[in-house]
Amino acid sequence: MQDSGHTFQSPLAVAAEAARRVGNHHALLLTDFDGTLADLAPTPDLAFVETGVQAVLEAVAAHPAITLGVVSGRRLEDVSARVSHVAEFVAGLHGLEIDGHGLTFHHGVLESVAPIIERVDREARRLLDWCPGCLIENKEFALTCHVRQAPPYLAQLALETFESLAEPYLETRKLRLLIGAQAMELLPSVDWDKGRAVEWIRTRVSATFGYTVPVIYLGDDRTDEDAFTDLGAGDFAVGVGHRPHTHMIDARLEGPAAVGEFLGEVTRIIGLQS
Repeated sequence: MQDSGHTFQSPLAVAAEAARRVGNHHALLLTDFDGTLADLAPTPDLAFVETGVQAVLEAVAAHPAITLGVVSGRRLEDVSARVSHVAEFVAGLHGLEIDGHGLTFHHGVLESVAPIIERVDREARRLLDWCPGCLIENKEFALTCHVRQAPPYLAQLALETFESLAEPYLETRKLRLLIGAQAMELLPSVDWDKGRAVEWIRTRVSATFGYTVPVIYLGDDRTDEDAFTDLGAGDFAVGVGHRPHTHMIDARLEGPAAVGEFLGEVTRIIGLQS
């Protein structure tokens, strides 16, 4: 199937190649949430995992040859609840907070940036109250401006206003800006992203098995490209939808429904190999 110049592959074919790459090693399967496990929703609170995909996630989590993790821009507790707490590792805020196997990571910069986020939040709500459908989401340590429900002729102006009010904090490197699908997000300006989170998780899982475990990573947007960039030759990168750059991925799936099929197939095939 074609979309924006990209060809979507069959979940079975992608699963077979991912399992071949893993071989008889234990696999660390990491996935984004929004746009990957769940369809993008008009507002963040409306996103959910379809029943069939949730059942497959539970099967993946129970498989002895796979460690399941979710790496998301949402807060850790939010994304964990949305996958019914089945993932062994969960990373929130693009990896700035991680929990799994009784281990936790909480980036030291978070508390210092919270007052700045609160200040920008108040200003953003004041300056953008003219835009219907514009949603400001305060994650305590990050702030997102969503314009998915805003009229198209106003959405870009709203994002430009949001970026403009953040400019002083971007110039002083207190905050950094991530551009997503009809959204902009402000985060602490630190050298830490989903790629660093993947390595943090991989290091801890690898310690259990005595070798560097291969990673299968699925994601749909710009922030997931940070994870794709950090993957090695023995890993497998799956882009979901049309946004991830082709040169960064090994395969491409159409959306969450195809991801669910892929997860079921790769679990089955790895089970036969182990």
